[in-house]
Formats: sequence, structure tokens, C-alpha cells
Amino acid sequence: MIWEYGNYKFKWKRERPTQEKFDAWLSDFLKFDNIKKYKVWLTGGFVEDWETWDIDIILTNKPIYSELQKIMIDGIILGVTKYNIFIDLTHWDIEPYKLNYKTKEKKTVYKTVIGNKIVENGRMITNYMDSIEVYPNLYSFNKEYPTERQMGRIYKHSPMLLH
Repeated sequence: MIWEYGNYKFKWKRERPTQEKFDAWLSDFLKFDNIKKYKVWLTGGFVEDWETWDIDIILTNKPIYSELQKIMIDGIILGVTKYNIFIDLTHWDIEPYKLNYKTKEKKTVYKTVIGNKIVENGRMITNYMDSIEVYPNLYSFNKEYPTERQMGRIYKHSPMLLH
């Protein structure tokens, strides 16, 4: 399948992530230049042991956009090309453990992503067209969490701080 992540295009044969592939990806990812400036969080379905197609990684701490752009796109490409896993890599202005999915209390997160859209084989999957480009192909916007979809789920685990 051909995926477009903003201006970036790559082929990815859709495959569910495994713990072994994730551990190998994480080991490589934590060697990236400037990664020590950010906290790295694992969240979402992979933590919960749900069937999922991606692994959600959130970076926090003050962003330096030129570094953040390289870390994010290189992390995504590393997952797809070397380990055949899709890493959904974003930056948030707050640490994800501060959201409480049990009480359903909404908080606004300033979220930064690579690209203003995600397209799979010509079909729009995610549309961030209302976002603001803060650096070339790096877009930010406010988003309320938990989303309606998340509020309908039962979470057993908190986000995990990996680094």
C-alpha cells in the first residue's frame, strides 16, 4: 500500500505490530540525536493489548521544531522500513498521564503531527487541514481528549513513560 503522511510517501504492507518488533524499534529510536530532550510515552491500543494496526507514541517537553520534525519522520520511517510496523508519532504539550479516561474529564491538548493528512492508497484516513504549519510539514492544532471513541472504551493501563 502507498501511504502519504503529509508530503512524505512510503510503501507499507499492513501488518499488526508485535512486542519483539516494537522493542527493536524502540532500541533504535532511543539512539536518535536529540531524543534525550523529550519524554517518550507509549499509549493506546498496544498498551492495552487490543488488536491494533499501529503503536501510539507521544513525545513531550518543549519542542524545538527542527529537531522534532526529524525525530518524528525518522521514527515513522524506521518503523515502516526496518520493522514493518506503523508508529503513530506525535508531540503533545502535556504529558498523557494527566488525562483521566475513567472520569471522562476533557482536556485540550496542543498536538503536533507530521503532515496535515494521512492518505492510504488515495483514500483520506486522517485530515488535519485546519491545523497550522509550525515548521515545514509539521502541523499543530488543539484537540480535546478523551475523544468520543476513547470515552466508550475501558482502559486498564496508564500511558507508559519509556524514556
